[in-house]
Amino acid sequence: MIIACRQLFIANFAGIDLIGNIMTKKTKEAIKTTAAIIIAVLAVILLWIYPLNQAGKIIVRADEELQPAGVEEYGLAADSMTVTTEDNLKLSGLVFAADSARGTVVLIHGLFGVNSSQLSKVRAFVDEGFNAVVYDQRGYGKSDGKYRSGGYFEANDLQSVISRLDLEDRLIHPVVVWGEDHGATAAIRAWAQENRIDFVIAENPVVNGRDWQKRVIEHKNLSAPSLCLPVIWWWMKQESGYEIPIDDTDISDRFGMAVEKKPGRMLSIACGDADKAVNPYIDELVPLGGEWLVLPCPDGSLFEKHKDRLMFAIMEMIQTDQSLESREL
Repeated sequence: MIIACRQLFIANFAGIDLIGNIMTKKTKEAIKTTAAIIIAVLAVILLWIYPLNQAGKIIVRADEELQPAGVEEYGLAADSMTVTTEDNLKLSGLVFAADSARGTVVLIHGLFGVNSSQLSKVRAFVDEGFNAVVYDQRGYGKSDGKYRSGGYFEANDLQSVISRLDLEDRLIHPVVVWGEDHGATAAIRAWAQENRIDFVIAENPVVNGRDWQKRVIEHKNLSAPSLCLPVIWWWMKQESGYEIPIDDTDISDRFGMAVEKKPGRMLSIACGDADKAVNPYIDELVPLGGEWLVLPCPDGSLFEKHKDRLMFAIMEMIQTDQSLESREL
């Protein structure tokens, strides 16, 4: 009897152990399946849903960027100007006249600025005898447009501004365009096919679409890993209608063209130290050649910190070029 009970107990224990083993395998499979689903959901959120949420914050204008012009603070008087772009947007601008003007400078604000951010430069150039023109880029200030393009469509806008000034006999040569950030990118792009622009000052130009996105992300304290940027770019094209291939946003070829075909007529400025730009994208342009000023960047305006050095370099570039032209004639 005792032996029979013992055998029955052993059999029952073995059965329980067998069931336990079977349950363990099923549990492991269930855990693996659940984990795979969770990973897939997180991947969709990280690589698709989250970038789409961030994308709207990156490319859409923000009303809080509106600022008053404040021209009176600089002792300036201006005429208003409205320019219609190729895609029928209205750009709002101002024209400042110098006494006995000897040239024209077009000053283009950068990311998250408006035309009033250029007034200190306006004052400096008017004092040098240049008529000065500023305008709010598309998607900024008083100008139309809900979306920006990092300098791609802004280049066409610049050409529209140049054409309007020329039509009104306000374009006095030499014509200098000084752009910041995507304004610098617009200047380089436009210069590749616009013969009415004589000189370009490119301050911290946006080199490509990824550079533009990362700058906006940093400025707005957003978070979007590089892995997410293609989705953001796709979303921008869907929402804005700007069919811009990401490869076409790169300005390296146009930059090299300007350096080669228009030597001595472009000055590039970058934040950095010891001839090395802080922005790795910009630093890739330096080996392409041209005239560079790599300067320490303070909090605030680069121009305010290095005004005398910058104005001297620009005036010297213009005067040297004109002297060479006079000798050739």
